[in-house]
Amino acid sequence: MGGAGMTFGTLIYFFILLTGLLISVVCLQYGTVAVMGALIIVPVFMLAFLIVMRYHTTVEVECKNPLAEKDSMEKPARATIALSVENNGKFLPISKGIAWVCYENFFSGEKGNMKVRFSVDTGKRRGRRIPVVIHHCGNVSIQVKKVRIYDYLNLFATTIGKNYEIQDVLVMPPLKEIYLGKDRWYNETNEDSDRFSLYKKGDDPSEIFDIRDFKDGDRIQQIHWKLSSKAGHYMVKDGSLPLAKAIYIFLDLCAGDAQMADLLVQGIYSVSMELMAQGVPQHYIWYDNINEIIQEKLIEHEEELFWMFEDLFKCRTTKDPGELIRAYIEWEEGRPKESGLYLTVVDHPGSDLDGLGIGELIVLDLRED
Repeated sequence: MGGAGMTFGTLIYFFILLTGLLISVVCLQYGTVAVMGALIIVPVFMLAFLIVMRYHTTVEVECKNPLAEKDSMEKPARATIALSVENNGKFLPISKGIAWVCYENFFSGEKGNMKVRFSVDTGKRRGRRIPVVIHHCGNVSIQVKKVRIYDYLNLFATTIGKNYEIQDVLVMPPLKEIYLGKDRWYNETNEDSDRFSLYKKGDDPSEIFDIRDFKDGDRIQQIHWKLSSKAGHYMVKDGSLPLAKAIYIFLDLCAGDAQMADLLVQGIYSVSMELMAQGVPQHYIWYDNINEIIQEKLIEHEEELFWMFEDLFKCRTTKDPGELIRAYIEWEEGRPKESGLYLTVVDHPGSDLDGLGIGELIVLDLRED
């Protein structure tokens, strides 16, 4: 907490005070002297009231909803945090308070500042939702930099809190329908999968999920004869459940402007949700141009997707369409992949992508409907 400081109202009051002093000297009468005395005493009371209010006021800042989704690509989203001010005093209400708020969308470059006014009655808690209008997708960091309260004449102000914890809100686009070609990407049988569930049993005899005692209904083919002879009773083995192979998806962060970047994010979001609905895991690859490394994320659940977007939004879009390709070739060290998707919003000649070493690479232009 900071001490009480002067405001613009203080300067005006000093001017009034000097004027009153001049009048009382020129017209030395009881009335003018009384007025002058009041002008001197009132600021003392205002300062005392403010000090009392400061020690009876607490402020909390939290994020009620860490995710905001745009209704359409043309309309902005509202990233909202909550400011809660409690006045524990028994006699003095807070008639004027101001919170200074700053925000930044690192991915799109949007940033700004705003002021939020509030008042709180005696012995009450006042909640105030602070909406921040964001036009483009990204991770918006919102921070209440300072909260001040004022006396009843706006002569003095005191800071009751500053540099509150940063609240992050993920701004996402609306989903759009994307056709990916089911026969090409959806591995329904999982016959050639090398990934197996750790939690559910299946019918794949090549991998053993569990060994247990024989029960009615078990097939003879499930009996583990060697263990059964050692145990003295029948033991059976449960097969494993194969999981779908993960699709390799390259994210090209080249975008001409913020609108193109929004289309890119919308496409990534829509592709991932479509594949997730079919139970297909995705292995995302992109170039982190801030830390200058290739990032990889395996996504199988919706919460993992939003965690990935938090990492993705820490990067910057680029004007260089070959940035990902060059970085990946240097990092990959000749490890080929059978197939993959390449998500982009810029044109790429086929020869540029050959160096990725992908047997079958499908380029998905997210600018197309």
